[in-house]
Amino acid sequence: MSAYIRSQRLEHCRRDLTNPALTDRPVSAIAARWGFIDAAHFSRVFRAHFGSTPREVRAQR
Repeated sequence: MSAYIRSQRLEHCRRDLTNPALTDRPVSAIAARWGFIDAAHFSRVFRAHFGSTPREVRAQR
């Protein structure tokens, strides 16, 4: 169950990172919005889940 919740939180982060209306919001703020307080931990978990860093995903939009 916890893996599912984390997966959903990561999906919300990915959605926000690719949202043009949120380009001025820092990656760390988007992560914190969805409960990832430690930016380094968020980056590692995000990369493990999606295969790309949050910054790479944002740049690809």
